[in-house]
Amino acid sequence: GGCPLLRQALAEYLSVARSVRADADQIIITEGVHQAVDLVTRVLCDAGDPVWIEEPGYWGTRNLLRINGLKIQAKAVDEQGIVPDLTSRSKPPKMIFVTPSHQYPLGVHLSLERRRQLLDFARKHKSWLVEDDYDSEFRFSGQPFPSLQGFEADAPVIYMGTFSKTLYPALRLGYLVVPKALAQPLRLAAAELYRGGHLLIQRALAEFIQKGHYMAHIRRMRKLYSQRRQFLTGLISRYLGEAFMPAVNYQAGLHLVLPLPQGCDDVAIAALALRRGVKVRALSQYYMHPQEKRGLLLGYACVDERQCQDAFGALRGCLLEAGVIARGSGTENLA
Repeated sequence: GGCPLLRQALAEYLSVARSVRADADQIIITEGVHQAVDLVTRVLCDAGDPVWIEEPGYWGTRNLLRINGLKIQAKAVDEQGIVPDLTSRSKPPKMIFVTPSHQYPLGVHLSLERRRQLLDFARKHKSWLVEDDYDSEFRFSGQPFPSLQGFEADAPVIYMGTFSKTLYPALRLGYLVVPKALAQPLRLAAAELYRGGHLLIQRALAEFIQKGHYMAHIRRMRKLYSQRRQFLTGLISRYLGEAFMPAVNYQAGLHLVLPLPQGCDDVAIAALALRRGVKVRALSQYYMHPQEKRGLLLGYACVDERQCQDAFGALRGCLLEAGVIARGSGTENLA
């Protein structure tokens, strides 16, 4: 299950920061969220079992579920989060994958009513809710939303987290928090499937958390990322106009979605931007089924204001070339 010191440090941190109810024995250290998804689906699902995912949602999860032979059912996301199909007479899902604190990629959070609906549904149908607590640490106004796992005692929730966003991806460290009944079999399965390692790094990370450095780091980054988000939204408002401001303006996360008119080719625009040295992602690629919504995911956390302005200028040029905005609408040169 990973280094005992790290599991204990995580149990204490998650209790305070995310209202997670768990002790160290319920935590399994993984090499990121991908391995966590692979572990729970291999052990708890059979080929052909139905599972629900968010639409749009993270394609990495979708690909893993497909590889493991599961029947994927995409459920729409609105301003309150995933829309559960509570009246369907079809076979209930074995697992429901959600990002309740900060939906990826749209940025909405799961409402109180939807949380209750999902928990009631999961208990009734013996389904597992798999909570990816994506970007929960980076909320820039108000208090962070508590975890779905800690919403009720003994909730049928498997909780996943990672250090890829808060520290850096090359650590290859994530974790699962599982119900007590699943802890021993999943820890045994993880040992047999993956053969854990990186114990020296795990021990160093445990010390980093226990001495308060991790929470101090989160506070510093939260302030910095908030400033960078404000800078980027200012560029959008000034040089593209209010029509291109994100439809969901939640003060959270490491990216925002730039809406584009229906019918434009966001994949082609993203490819053009990449050729000019700017990496953005097309919103349409996050949908399992074709639809009309178009947009670009803009990450702002890893770039300073000078880099952001230069990249935004290049992206604006791509939008001009694609005919999404007209010449003369705003300042042509951001330099």
